[in-house]
Amino acid sequence: MELKIKKISLIQKLKFFSFSTKLIAGIVSCFSGVLLFGILGFILVRAIQGFQDYGFSAILLSDKFDINSTDNVSFWLPFTGTVITTLISLLIAVPLGIKTAVVLKFRIRKKYQKCLRIAIETLAGIPSVIFGLFAIQSLKSIVNLIGISPYSILNASIMLAFMILPTIIAMTYNSLESVDSNLFSNTIALGCTKTKAIYKVYKKAAKSGIIVGVILATGRAIGETMALSMLLQSESDFSNILSSGSLAEILSSNIKTISVVISTNMFTENSTESTKSLLFAYGFILFVIIMIFNLIVLRLTKTKKNKNLPKFLLFIKEQYQWFFNLIYNVVEYVLFPFRRTFKIKSIDDTLIYIEKRNKDYKFRTGYVWYKVFWEIICFILCFAFLSWLTLNIVAFGINAWSQPSSTVFSYSKNTTGQAFWNTILVIFVSILIGLPLSLLTAIYLNEFSKNKTIKRIIYFFLDSLGATPSILFGMFGLLFFIYTLGWTNQGIKGFSLIAGALTVTIVIIPSFSRTIQHALNQVPNEIRLNGFALGCTASQVVRKLVLPAAFTGLATSIVLAIGRILSETAPLYLTAGLTSSSQIALINPGQTLTTRIYGQLTNTNIQEGVNIMYESAFLTIILVFVLIIVGYYIIPNWKFIKNEIIFSFYKLKNKFKKQLVIK
Repeated sequence: MELKIKKISLIQKLKFFSFSTKLIAGIVSCFSGVLLFGILGFILVRAIQGFQDYGFSAILLSDKFDINSTDNVSFWLPFTGTVITTLISLLIAVPLGIKTAVVLKFRIRKKYQKCLRIAIETLAGIPSVIFGLFAIQSLKSIVNLIGISPYSILNASIMLAFMILPTIIAMTYNSLESVDSNLFSNTIALGCTKTKAIYKVYKKAAKSGIIVGVILATGRAIGETMALSMLLQSESDFSNILSSGSLAEILSSNIKTISVVISTNMFTENSTESTKSLLFAYGFILFVIIMIFNLIVLRLTKTKKNKNLPKFLLFIKEQYQWFFNLIYNVVEYVLFPFRRTFKIKSIDDTLIYIEKRNKDYKFRTGYVWYKVFWEIICFILCFAFLSWLTLNIVAFGINAWSQPSSTVFSYSKNTTGQAFWNTILVIFVSILIGLPLSLLTAIYLNEFSKNKTIKRIIYFFLDSLGATPSILFGMFGLLFFIYTLGWTNQGIKGFSLIAGALTVTIVIIPSFSRTIQHALNQVPNEIRLNGFALGCTASQVVRKLVLPAAFTGLATSIVLAIGRILSETAPLYLTAGLTSSSQIALINPGQTLTTRIYGQLTNTNIQEGVNIMYESAFLTIILVFVLIIVGYYIIPNWKFIKNEIIFSFYKLKNKFKKQLVIK
């Protein structure tokens, strides 16, 4: 009887523990929604003062822009600059990225694919300020040759295109990888060429993943701040440039984007409290636009059939298909005489026509050569630029390290060595806080939540946070952690590493949660079923079976999160500051490697500033490369490496014992 009571008590404790785990995970998963509305609310509260000081008409209805004016502070003019740079960068990056991914997947041998993928992943993790440094120091020599100013919006768009290019390549490649390979072989078995099978069947099957990649790249382009700030520095007369109607004048001008306007005017000497409130009003409007964009994307990506599309989109699609079908039929009618004489009346006639066409059509390989030609061009352009970028940073970085003025191994105030340790400290704090929050969110979504509506809402919160420009996270961190809580050594007038680390934690939570959930989802469902069959509760299955089985994926997620932290600049610029304290402490301000690069724009000694930029950039690339090596080689082969280390240890131990016995 006593044993039965103890058994019942143990079962009750296990059930209570399982319920508590599920409840805690559910509460934490709702944190993304709290963050989303918290960011929106804090920015709105400060933005209200800006709307009151300047008026809605001056911000939303004016057709002129002057940040020092009280009547002409139009949001739409700098936002037009954002739209222009984003569109140009996408026009360059999307075709380059998709065709490069096709080459990697179908034209490169398997043994070379992994090396090239690692190169792409490495470049995807490079901070944006390094692209900005490359654009103002090296890319300007090329754009000057074709008559483009290095500080023009066109050069900024080219830089932005190659910045988002690795994201498009990686997402497109992963989408192509996820398609069933039988689809490709079956298409070829039906008589299609390899190229037609790729573009007509395989690429269409991977369409949704490619669209997601383009959307992610669009979000990064819209939210990019610090790299564009390095190029678009001077003031321009927005209204005169845009009203000129000359495309050449617009592209050669120095029009600032909305994120650049916010970052460059937040801490200037002329920046008053009223001006800062105006910048928060800009941030709030940008946040609302991003939310609307996310809702539209969500609506379109959820559509499964054409009949569910909005009528105007369905009409455009039908007209598009009709137009290109007409051109195709006209070209074939002119170039293929058999089409004009042979009439198709039955299925047998269709088969005869197809056989005749495949045999005698003189231009049947034209499509193949056309596609292959552009694949080669895009692949060469992509890797030539990215190789140039990497070699440029490495060469000038080594030269900067060899200079007597190098501060890589110095740890006093405002040195590269101290910036390195500040970066490590921010990474440690962000992972320490972000890992449990992201892990519990992922566990709830993947293991506990059965309600599709709740999951869809949480996914929307996470995706909305993930698409939010990092400058808005920085504005929230400035408002909450500094202006509200005063977590600095100087109260509300200072900066601190803890404010920067907490802000970056918020930045990484969406992507961190998604990557962890993907790792949990890769665990075979049989493991869970076997655990339940043995009488384990849901929390026990997760803790003792699922998490250990997902170790490799979890470790890779941490590596990716560290890479994201390493690449952030805007949130740390607004919260941790551009200068360091004499002592490294969380409550003190501090440069990180990326903010140190950006901070050299105000260095009066130009050559010294350039050397500091390159030595910081080179150290950052080394860290990114180490992370990629850890993620691709050490973590997947950890069991083998651990066994080798243990075997070597015992081998040395036995050898040492034998030597002692001989002596």
